[in-house]
Amino acid sequence: GDGAIVLEPRIEYMQAFAVVGVEGTFIGSQSPGATNSEVVPQLWGEFNPRVGEVRHRIEAGVRYGVMYCRPESDRSHPDELQYIAGARVGSADDVPLGMTHFEVPAATFAVFTHSGPLGKLTETIRYIDRTWAPASKYEHSGIEIERYDDRYREDSEDSVMEYSVSVVRKTY
Repeated sequence: GDGAIVLEPRIEYMQAFAVVGVEGTFIGSQSPGATNSEVVPQLWGEFNPRVGEVRHRIEAGVRYGVMYCRPESDRSHPDELQYIAGARVGSADDVPLGMTHFEVPAATFAVFTHSGPLGKLTETIRYIDRTWAPASKYEHSGIEIERYDDRYREDSEDSVMEYSVSVVRKTY
């Protein structure tokens, strides 16, 4: 059960940075109509073979999944989120056709380490939302980042990736 997951994040301030990748819209994993399990793999399937087209890449071999929310007036569903499967870049010039550029704003992040297969990431996210966040002195401020480096092995128990949530201190 959930009791086995004990995750204490590190709290880290990150400067703004840019990613270039393939973007899509999905319904969040904690929503009854969730579409993340169809949409997200499709975006990676599109991006991965094209990663070499991304100019000005920094952190070679590291890939980023970035999630953010458009303003409510631009969404067709309250739990709708944007997902970008991409790579970090030093410059937003020369974005390849069919890709997008997104600037992750400078923010404080709670950085969680997810160990094990990617299929269990939903459990980690549920833990963050339902157990960690309510008990912590932080609240979510709108951006989530998945960071995949050389420790990542999709279906393996030995896989490690980082899941970061932008946070602000609770004022209540």
